[in-house]
This record gives sequence, C-alpha cells and structure tokens, in this order.
Amino acid sequence: MRTPRSVRVAAATVMVIAASAIPGFSSDVGQAKYSGTVVAVDRAAGTIVVEGMGPWRIKDGVTQLQRRTIGVAPSTEFVRLKRATEAAPSGWQGDFVESALPEWQVKPGDWVTVTAKPDGARMTAARIEIGDPSEL
Repeated sequence: MRTPRSVRVAAATVMVIAASAIPGFSSDVGQAKYSGTVVAVDRAAGTIVVEGMGPWRIKDGVTQLQRRTIGVAPSTEFVRLKRATEAAPSGWQGDFVESALPEWQVKPGDWVTVTAKPDGARMTAARIEIGDPSEL
C-alpha cells in the first residue's frame, strides 16, 4: 500500500524540525551551537567548558551530560541576553534584547549558548550568549 503524499510531507517536515533541534546542528556550514552551563573557565588556556545534554544519551535510566571544551579567541563576541519588559527593538514584547559584554565576562554557573567553528583540532567560540535560564 502506498503512503499518501500528505503523510510523506508531514513526516519530512517533522524530520527537518527535529534535525534543527539537535545540539550541534547549524545551518552555517562548519558551525555548531552548544547550550549548557559553564563549569570551568581557563583564561590562561583560552578555554571554557560547557556541560549540556546533547546529544541526548541515557545510561541506566539517567540522562548523561556532555562536557565540551571550547576555545575562546580575541575575536569571540560576548553578549548578554535579557527579556524586554516592554516592546523590544524587534517590536515584540518579551523578545530577547542583546547587550555587548567585555571579553571573558563568563563564569562557572552561567547558562550559555556558544556558536563555535572548527579551529584545527578544537572548536573555537565565535559568539557566546549568556542568559538567565529562568527567562528562556
């Protein structure tokens, strides 16, 4: 029996949406996004360590957290994300508003989303967005 076209289209749409939700998936070739909690900052080594849940792994019924060491370069952009209480510049109330931060304004316990790109054998952050998990 042949599957109706509408079912095939719906299935393809779900797969595209699911792929875009996978940590590390990015539409920019070579770039990846990682979200999680900063567990270590080593300015001398030029790295941060981010702990998050992607890719999703369960062992003995417990979700396994993944730690990633990501390089920080002089060109890395640091940004704070905060929800607007009024209409944001986008026109949407409650949208995120960005404010630039000086370099290395990240500390253990911060919730971050890092956009990283390959740099030799490691990933290097192009952008680090710092946000409050209660606002996400």
